[in-house]
Formats: sequence, structure tokens, C-alpha cells
Amino acid sequence: STLVVDEMFDDVFVLSKEVYQKTNGHFDPTVGTLVNAWGFGPEEQIVMDSTKVDSLLNYVGFDKVCITDKGTVQKKNPQIYFDFNAVAKGYAIDRLAKMMDAKGIQSYLLEVGGELVAKGENAIKNKSWVVGIDDPEMEVSRELRKLIHLKDKALASSGNYRKFRVDEKTGKRYVHTIDPKTGFTKNGNTLAATVLANTCAKADAYATAFMVMDLDKSLKLLSQLKELEGYIIYIDENGGTQEFMTEGFEELVVE
Repeated sequence: STLVVDEMFDDVFVLSKEVYQKTNGHFDPTVGTLVNAWGFGPEEQIVMDSTKVDSLLNYVGFDKVCITDKGTVQKKNPQIYFDFNAVAKGYAIDRLAKMMDAKGIQSYLLEVGGELVAKGENAIKNKSWVVGIDDPEMEVSRELRKLIHLKDKALASSGNYRKFRVDEKTGKRYVHTIDPKTGFTKNGNTLAATVLANTCAKADAYATAFMVMDLDKSLKLLSQLKELEGYIIYIDENGGTQEFMTEGFEELVVE
């Protein structure tokens, strides 16, 4: 209630609010209490059931928090726990890109944990940067599903194919994506989502949102948000693997 946040926190907060609103609440950094409870955060994991989930949902909702005119964070409940993991990594890469720009570097490819920002071209090979997208159906080894040209854009991917927890007693698999609407881990038919945007923070946030949203809602939103390009790998009703690419994304695929 007394800590004045800095410019970087404010940047992440404002972007999170924008994506929260455009995804109808499917992207929500106040899901932190649930992330901890399900065993994916830094705090203590608890045994979850529908009653506990309903109780913890009282502490979820980005509409329950704001930054005041004095620059402090105001919460409707003090137990609301922020988890900016789905946007902060992308934002950190954007800050690195700003450092490169400030030094006058015209060509670079920055990568941290699979999130990327590319500017200019590969000066050594005198051609555009080419980056790979993991195949989500390869759970053990790593193979690339697609190669794309990346120039003056940011890329972020999200998927549940490697980040999950297995209950030692029941053997049940819990994926790391938590649906802020239901409070439960999301086992949807989307295997992976890759997003291109002008900033890595925005790409990071929407890639996570598309893992939480139902597939039809993700595809509809992608068609509406012209500042984004996307690539989604999903399972159809017959159990087969399918792909969706926006027109702009498809143009970047290396043949």
C-alpha cells in the first residue's frame, strides 16, 4: 500500500490489463494464488478440490487491482498474488533490445528461454534471421516443426507439452496453464501457440492466453487483432494433429 512502483512494473501492469480486457479475462496475472496452490509457483502447494478452487477464485481478477495516482498498487483483497511470469520474460527481452538500439546496433537476434526479438539481418551470412519452432508432439527429444524468417519482430511460444507436474499418488498429469475463469489447470485441445508481435511482452502474453482460451475463441481473436500473427497446433475431434496459421505468419515460413 506504500510502495511506489517503477516504470518497468507500470509497463508490465498496463500491458497485462490491455491483454486481460481483449482476451475477456483469459490472460490474468492475478492467477498467482492458484498457480502456487497447484504446485507451479514459489509458494507452498496444497491439495486441491472444487471447494478450495472456488475459495481461491475470490483472489483472482485483474479488475480487482489498479495502480493509484500516487503510483502504488491497490488491491481489493490483500491476498491477491501477482504472477507476471507469462509476460515479464518477454518484457525483459524487449528491455535488452532497447539497450541494443541505444548502442546503435542495427542487426541482432536476442533469445531467452525460447522468446525472441530480431532486428535487421544476419550480417555474417548476409541473409535474414531464421528461427525454429519446436514440435509439441516430441515430448522427449527436440525437433523443429517450422522454420520462419524473422525481421524487426518479436516471437513467443507457449505450450503444455513439457511444463507439467505428475501427482506421485494418482499419476495424473497437471499442466502448468491455469484457467483463471475456472481455477483448474487447462487441458484443452491446443498443443502450442506461437505469436508474432511488435514487442516480445505482447507476444508472450497472447501466446499464453491462446493456451487458456478455447480454440475457436483464439482463432477469432487472432483474426481481429491485426497487430498479431499466429501459429497454433491443435488436436482435432478425431485425435489428429492440425495447424492454423494466419496469412502473415504463413508468408514467413521457410519452404
